[in-house]
Amino acid sequence: MSENKGLFAMFGAEVPGPIKKAEDIKTKEELAREAAYALKHKKQINNATAAAAASSAAHSSGGGAWKIASTRKSRGLASKAKTLGRTVTVTESKTRVDGVDDVDDGDVAMGGMGNKKKKRFTPYGGRGKTKPAQPLQIQKPQERIDILIAGFETGTEAGIVPFLVQKSKKQWDPVDVKLDQGQMLLTVGDPLIARILVRLDGYIFGAQQLRIRFFDPAVSAALAPPSSDANEKLTTIDIMRNFLKSRWNGDSKFLNLDDMSADPILKKSAIKPPGAPGASASVGPALMKLAGEMFSDVVTISFARNKLKNVQPISTLAQYLPNVQNLSLQDNLIKEFDHLEALSGTGKLAHLRELLMAGNPLRESQIKQKGHDRLYIRQIVKRFPSLVLLDSRPVQLSEHEMATVHKTGRVLPLDNKPNFFDNEVSQSAAIDFLSKYYQQFDTNRAILGTLYDNNAIFSVTSNVKLRAQQKIRRKDKKKMMDDEDRLSWASISRNLMGKSKRQEGKGLMVGPEVICSTLCRLPPTIHDLQKVQDFVVDAHQSPVGLLISLHGEFKEEESTPPLSYDRTFLLRPATPDSPAMAAGWPYIIMNDMLSVRDYIGNQGFKPQAAIPTSIFASYPGA
Repeated sequence: MSENKGLFAMFGAEVPGPIKKAEDIKTKEELAREAAYALKHKKQINNATAAAAASSAAHSSGGGAWKIASTRKSRGLASKAKTLGRTVTVTESKTRVDGVDDVDDGDVAMGGMGNKKKKRFTPYGGRGKTKPAQPLQIQKPQERIDILIAGFETGTEAGIVPFLVQKSKKQWDPVDVKLDQGQMLLTVGDPLIARILVRLDGYIFGAQQLRIRFFDPAVSAALAPPSSDANEKLTTIDIMRNFLKSRWNGDSKFLNLDDMSADPILKKSAIKPPGAPGASASVGPALMKLAGEMFSDVVTISFARNKLKNVQPISTLAQYLPNVQNLSLQDNLIKEFDHLEALSGTGKLAHLRELLMAGNPLRESQIKQKGHDRLYIRQIVKRFPSLVLLDSRPVQLSEHEMATVHKTGRVLPLDNKPNFFDNEVSQSAAIDFLSKYYQQFDTNRAILGTLYDNNAIFSVTSNVKLRAQQKIRRKDKKKMMDDEDRLSWASISRNLMGKSKRQEGKGLMVGPEVICSTLCRLPPTIHDLQKVQDFVVDAHQSPVGLLISLHGEFKEEESTPPLSYDRTFLLRPATPDSPAMAAGWPYIIMNDMLSVRDYIGNQGFKPQAAIPTSIFASYPGA
């Protein structure tokens, strides 16, 4: 009875009163066995009952109900529980017992409490499958990696972080930024970003070369990936950066890429440069792009002794370093003029001043065939019309040769002159007029109306594209036109491109009142005529008056970038009874044309040297 009592308690049932007759227990077991047997052998239910009776007699000598339950698993127990009025659910657990394979524990969940679910119970310990333990989430403190940056100009600190974000090609924010004595301590929280920033060491920011390194040398060793070979720590791009830095002369703005195949940095990494047998077509463009990012102010670059058969491998030079003035292709394998086409053409290397081609089969074969180098010079100048020096000698062409160059559509530029005046009278009048006029134009335009003749014409042409313009709705634009206090350069631009004949007169201001009103509505201006290097003036007498052309730059505000402009005045002497003479002006303006453009600098105003000399003469081995 003690065994049965424990069994009932195990299944959550109340313990019944003491059973005095053993036949009662056997009868219940027989019923349980019959129910289990009927599920498997419905067709032999009668025989199963007889067999169960015989089996009961065989097992009645020991073990009781517990032994039967363990032999017949859980089905006999479920049947027995049903006889007590309990609702049972038979499920099978796939729990594995240590040391036993595929044990069917036959868990039984007993109810009797409606739809309310009870926790599963298993006699083998535990209550069903246990959920795997969730790992403890520990929030790591943010890393702080300090980067020391130097080499930037004072006043440009605010642009360093945006510059580094752009060059790193990653989105990140600094943890902290500190400045001290011309140096910046930049703190980041990502080791990957820190490694990328250090690789930007040597990049040009503004006009200066940045120096970027880890503040703590121990951090540099800790962040470097483990490797036995130093070059395995660096990517191909990193190796190219190191190579370019080793070839850069910042003082003279000279990038020396001579004989790249013999460079130990490239040889150790098995990188084949342009011109080398089996070189990848991507190496040359990658080098030019990196050079443009690192040294944007390259003036001189040399590709001597690289076994180049044409300039196609370095053709992106014109894209990434367009302001190069001196180029050496000396001692290569260029045989045809067409092999230079990748670097020549409209808009390419517009500032090229000197070219070295000596030592190439092209030059030698031309001299051998013709007996002179005149055809060779003409063909080179056709492709690079801005040349002043070719093979360390000044470019000098006869009138016939110049005509040949012009015939091909290539213009051979003349020497720049700072200013031009046909005589001293023109010079004196032009300087006096411009200095007085622009002083009032920047401060008090209202009094300038007296300078214009009754039939004077004023017009503005605007070609400002690079400066960001806020989009204006047509309705607002019309309102701005009607507002006397608001006027832009573009709103009155007389650009004849795309205009019909009916609109040819649109944008012309005629008469002193209209011109003065228009001048007062234009944006404010600041002309610093004291910076003579930013302006060039031409003045000469003509049958209709004194013609003055001024080329220079101005600002709308001190904080805004400059704009370039051209302005042409046609002046005549003022009559004694004219308003201009009464106001103290000895001139009247007959015509005034103003053209405003994006800023292009003052390079075109600088005169060329009278006796050009080769820049490569100062470099050893060039």
